[in-house]
Amino acid sequence: MEGIHFQHPTWFIGLCLLAGLLYALFLYFKSTRFKEAHPYLHILLGILRFLSVSAICILLLSPFIKSLENTSKDPFILFLEDASESVTYNSSEVEINSFKTAKNNLLTAVAEKYELKKLKFGDEVVESNSDSLSYQVTNISEALNYVEENYGDQNIGAIILSSDGIFNEGSNPLYSAPSLKAPLYTIALGDTTRQKDLYIKNIFANKIAYLGDQFSVQIDIQAQNCTGVASQLNVYRIDAEGKRAKLKTDNISIKSNDFFTTKEYILDANHSGVNKYLVTLSPISGEISETNNRKNFFIEVLDARQKILLFANAPHPDIAAFKTVLGNNKNYELDVIYAGKKEATWNDYNLVLFHDLPSQDHSIDLALQALNRKKTPRMFVVGAKMNLPKFNQVQDNVEIKGNSIQNNDVQGNVDPNFSLFTLDNDLLSGLKNFSPLTAPFGDFVAGPATKVFLYQRIKKINTEYPLLSFSEINGIKTTVLAAEGIWKWRLYDFLENGNHELTNYVIDKTIQYTSIKEDKRKFRVASSKKVYKENEAVYLEAQLFNNTYESINTPDVFVSIFDGNNKEFKYTFSRKDNYYVLNPGFFKEGSYRFKANVNSGGIELKDQGRFSVKTIELELYDLTARHDVLNSLSEKYGGTMHHPSNLDQLQADLVNNESIKPVIYSTTKTQSVLNLKWLFFALMTMLCLEWFIRRYNGSY
Repeated sequence: MEGIHFQHPTWFIGLCLLAGLLYALFLYFKSTRFKEAHPYLHILLGILRFLSVSAICILLLSPFIKSLENTSKDPFILFLEDASESVTYNSSEVEINSFKTAKNNLLTAVAEKYELKKLKFGDEVVESNSDSLSYQVTNISEALNYVEENYGDQNIGAIILSSDGIFNEGSNPLYSAPSLKAPLYTIALGDTTRQKDLYIKNIFANKIAYLGDQFSVQIDIQAQNCTGVASQLNVYRIDAEGKRAKLKTDNISIKSNDFFTTKEYILDANHSGVNKYLVTLSPISGEISETNNRKNFFIEVLDARQKILLFANAPHPDIAAFKTVLGNNKNYELDVIYAGKKEATWNDYNLVLFHDLPSQDHSIDLALQALNRKKTPRMFVVGAKMNLPKFNQVQDNVEIKGNSIQNNDVQGNVDPNFSLFTLDNDLLSGLKNFSPLTAPFGDFVAGPATKVFLYQRIKKINTEYPLLSFSEINGIKTTVLAAEGIWKWRLYDFLENGNHELTNYVIDKTIQYTSIKEDKRKFRVASSKKVYKENEAVYLEAQLFNNTYESINTPDVFVSIFDGNNKEFKYTFSRKDNYYVLNPGFFKEGSYRFKANVNSGGIELKDQGRFSVKTIELELYDLTARHDVLNSLSEKYGGTMHHPSNLDQLQADLVNNESIKPVIYSTTKTQSVLNLKWLFFALMTMLCLEWFIRRYNGSY
């Protein structure tokens, strides 16, 4: 069906015809140019001019041709096959071969009349004719969503779903299934008989815990047809070498055929890194599967604690204040050492707090040499015994031009432009009224790289002298509290507010900023996950930086991955943008470590890390077929459920189904009249003919 349509009102056509008529009359009515020519020449030329001008005007109305095209699409049958482990777990080889024969006969008969498309699914959907696929999870709802998304606009005659109805990933297909337009026929596989079985149904635990904390583990245990028997539950931690350490044990008494219980335990997170745990149930006689009597889970234990050393010249009330604040924070581990009493292992600490050091009696030169090699952050608290000239030499944060014999009482005044970390200004507003600290008398000059948090307020006069300030030079963070007596702040805080919130806030923010050390490594390798499922591909990324810390990927990066038996797998990273990537594929269950190296500018750089792979085994924890789900799906979508023994009936339903027939799709097409080439030539012909006749008769 075709027709011409306009983007403007059709009565505009009359105006176009009128314009052509007026133009023709203006040129040829009462014209004396062709007196000697045939009397009808004026009429012919007028008609040609009228037609050409009218046509051009009509084309300005943007006319288009709308046409309707019909296409016929033949129907096809979609065979959606569950390829998960549970489908064949309890079936004998005879039963499996018998179903394959019946299935092939069905599909052969269907393929003779219709086009046949085959899909297999588990945790993904693939187009495959292979019988070797075996997925470890089943996601029926995802498979049906795939059908709708990829075939929803096509002529599906029918969908055949072959499954045991068990789903252990995704949502219930009855409530999440899409709006399929084709009837859904199901083939019910598996055994619905509830056989004798004891298994661990679920384990619930946080994925992350902090070193030194405790975490809760909830274990759900289920049993079928096991009344009167007993089992023992054990919880183990598996170390990197695969050795078991028993953490918990419990006796389980099964008192009903449909038994369910939950056990909850509190475990200690005392090993940093990814920790592997194993839960086992001792098997009982006659159960269908012992594989589901054991289950692994993983907890990543983060060592977020910062080891802090408070190195003091002598006992002081400030030390008790710092010990109280930092000791109550689980993220800090505080050691206190007095100068001259004990040697410190400087490399063990993330932050060193020097109280009243360097002093006249104790130098800290050796300590600073060790800290500078590792670029360990440090904090100085200036006290009455401080050797100020030596203090000015060992840091560039603030220079004190004075002496420690005379002193000033100073309060804190917050710098409103401070931006190293976010501030609670409402809370800090009360700081200016706190009891004064004791600072040396003299001039205080901040270094060029110093950021001042608190300025000194002397006798209610705000000064530019730093009280609490921060700096970072050559990657070394230095903090200076240029006064002692912070213990008085805690007393005043409690007296005024009934708590130590403000004092704790200042100390926590100061220690937190100072102790955090930026990652300045020029070569870094990391795994995208700490724990992978065995059906997930491992993915590693590497970054390499030049001397100006620009990310580059010119040299080759090599990595070796080692399993629990120290078997080595060697790979080379691929380049992507300005970094490196590696996808070494799938790994078996276990703990793995990797070591990577790169030669950059003649320097060998190295990095290492770990990841773990856990088994899924979801298909082995529920082996009772869910034919009720399949039957409900068939009813919902206008199909029927069939067992492997009556596939002949399903074949007859499909082959003789008269509703499965070609579908005619109508498509409307539009085409601009301006695209018609013949129209162009027609206009050119009329204009050229008019011009030729005029020229032939001696006129332009």
